[in-house]
Amino acid sequence: MVKKQNMNGILVKRTNYKLMDGCVFCKIIKGEVKKTFEYEDDDCVVFKSNAPVAEHHLLIVPKKHIENFMHLDEVITSMTKAAHKMVEKFKLGDGYKMVFNGGKYQVVMHVHWHLLAGNLEKNSDILNKL
Repeated sequence: MVKKQNMNGILVKRTNYKLMDGCVFCKIIKGEVKKTFEYEDDDCVVFKSNAPVAEHHLLIVPKKHIENFMHLDEVITSMTKAAHKMVEKFKLGDGYKMVFNGGKYQVVMHVHWHLLAGNLEKNSDILNKL
């Protein structure tokens, strides 16, 4: 296990979880793909989407590779804590959506939560009609 200091000065574990070769989110978590984390703790990370559909489009991703929502475990507690912190950090309390995609709607097979707020980019996108 390797501990590394994140941008908030918190020591976090980087290699304590099973990661999947070929998974872009696992590569981001391992540091193989560069991403700026808006939040990080021992269990999850938050970063901006590469394909935003809203003014604020953050992805809340567990460090442990979990394929989909149906296999989600107690890491949901850390993901919820991260979501609370992002709503506060970006002052989104007036309105936001949190979305899990599954099945044919899930593009990356590593469970993640979409936190959406602000102006919606595409009114035709299904996420914006909820």
